[in-house]
Amino acid sequence: MNTTQAQGLLLDVGVVFFKSAWEVADQYEQLRGLPPGTVVGRGPLDSGTDERWDRYLQGEATEREYWLDFAAKAQANGAPLDGHPTIMRAIFQTPGVEIIRPEALALARDAKETGLRLGILTNELMDFQGREWVESQEWFSLFDIIIDSSEIAIRKPDIRAYEIAIEQMDLPAGEIVFIDDNPTYVQGGIAAGLISLHLEVTSPDSVFKTARGHLNLG
Repeated sequence: MNTTQAQGLLLDVGVVFFKSAWEVADQYEQLRGLPPGTVVGRGPLDSGTDERWDRYLQGEATEREYWLDFAAKAQANGAPLDGHPTIMRAIFQTPGVEIIRPEALALARDAKETGLRLGILTNELMDFQGREWVESQEWFSLFDIIIDSSEIAIRKPDIRAYEIAIEQMDLPAGEIVFIDDNPTYVQGGIAAGLISLHLEVTSPDSVFKTARGHLNLG
């Protein structure tokens, strides 16, 4: 039986609160009338066919380098910017693309309604999507704090990023549930004393059930 009564929820954004670009790429292509495969690469969702992802797994590229290359290849294949500065913004901000992970949004709403502290700890939300757009989204007001490494120049898994988030959450680290899809960042959360949970993109539902147990949200 879980005896940890957490009082706060700290979420990564990409792949956790947002679906991954791998998951929304097909919908984006359909909505924009692009040939299937314009956005190349599906990471772990199509094992063995994404050479760039294999390079990342082998330690030959960083996560950021993977996503920048992912975007560059899509643009080279004809994915339009649609007035945006980057393809990642074009993909995630195309009307009709369902970018929010429903289980994450439901958890965040339930946490907020229960009076729990709610925060985001991300490496590049503002860099990839832009603060103006982020602040215009309906879900933005759910969060008490947003710590973005692209704004503080300290990236996960640097323990200082977690320490800043913990301080701003205004809770002991051991009372904060942290969810991330990157195992290295989850380990960073563990080192910082957070209740750190790993989201597996091929089966994301279970981590939210585990988080609900820690947060006593049923």
